[in-house]
Amino acid sequence: MNKWQSWATRGTVPILVLGTIAALSQPSTASNVQVTCKTNASTPTVIVTLNREGKTQEHAILKFLPKYFSAADALQNCQNTAGSLQAVYDTGNYKYLTTDKLNDRPVVCAVERRGIGCNHYSAQVLFSFKPIENPSQAFYEMLGKDFKQAQRPDVRTISRTYTDTKPFWWPF
Repeated sequence: MNKWQSWATRGTVPILVLGTIAALSQPSTASNVQVTCKTNASTPTVIVTLNREGKTQEHAILKFLPKYFSAADALQNCQNTAGSLQAVYDTGNYKYLTTDKLNDRPVVCAVERRGIGCNHYSAQVLFSFKPIENPSQAFYEMLGKDFKQAQRPDVRTISRTYTDTKPFWWPF
């Protein structure tokens, strides 16, 4: 082994070992977050349950309001959305929820970053609305209080509303 290969090996091996140790020692948040559809109330609601240090907290993410969905559609959308959002939290790939139009149909989707619409190749559509006047307003009304932005979306703006899937108060 020449002198250069010896130095490269000495420098590379410790970096790989430290990287492996760091990756294995980071706590996983996947087991600490559970997303479910609660149907015990009249309105199916997507709930995120956070488990941290023996404490459990539940927060409503989305309420499938009867003014936007039939009872059967609300239940089906709630269950599908809960499953999709569980995958979102498990993988950590999607950071925002937003609204958009696909094929003239208002939809809500999960996206990786602000500025991406639901037509982006990486976006994951969660559910669609019946054609309504303003999907951003409907989405805002559906959001649980812990996931809402401080202000309602303005009906005069064209831009999308982005809601963080892990708000500032998120414990991990």
